[in-house]
Amino acid sequence: MKEDKVPGTNYIIFQDEEEFKYTTDSLILSSFVKSGKRVIDLGCGNGILFFRICNRFYEVHAVDKNKKVLETLNKSIYINKLEAKINLLEEDIFNLKSYYDTNYFDAVIFNPPYYDFDNIKFDTIEAKHFFDIEGSIKIINYLLKNSGSLYIIYPTYRLAELIYKINMTGLKVKNIINIHGNTNKRSKTSIIIAKKQANFGNDFRDFYIRDGFDYSDEMKRVYRNEVIL
Repeated sequence: MKEDKVPGTNYIIFQDEEEFKYTTDSLILSSFVKSGKRVIDLGCGNGILFFRICNRFYEVHAVDKNKKVLETLNKSIYINKLEAKINLLEEDIFNLKSYYDTNYFDAVIFNPPYYDFDNIKFDTIEAKHFFDIEGSIKIINYLLKNSGSLYIIYPTYRLAELIYKINMTGLKVKNIINIHGNTNKRSKTSIIIAKKQANFGNDFRDFYIRDGFDYSDEMKRVYRNEVIL
């Protein structure tokens, strides 16, 4: 078990070496999440996303079906004295209609399992099975309030598929942020921000982690846990 500090906060996070550990993609995604009343983190894993954004919301919910991950996460929640604020649920996200009314959340944050079966490196990761991204977006549409926002990160090469499924479900893509490792590298992952009951109209931008050998100014803001957009 590894103990780390959540960048840009005073929180401590425990990470299991046999499970997914957070990456810069999670940090970048969290810096595009605006404040609101209620937020839910779907497939929360070790909790990096909601630890980064929990001070922006009055009420934070987090869901994961991996019992081992949640046992570690409960230790992180306890040591940070966040038991009263974080509502943790052990459940499959496709069953959330049994727990929440529709139009309940101002924001949904989602870093879904998008790995191909043959590329999974860890036998312990449950995400290696086929993941129904279209079904998950339908659940998100159910959970979100009108004008509520979905914040999701996905491989850039599958962006057209994701945008199509989001728009078909009833949400509207508003922002597309392509993440580049450096100024001379192609984007590997992208952030989509979509709204419920919104008009068509997109804003495109690029985000660079490094500018040469140093972190970019925007990446430095991410490590300070600032809201960028």
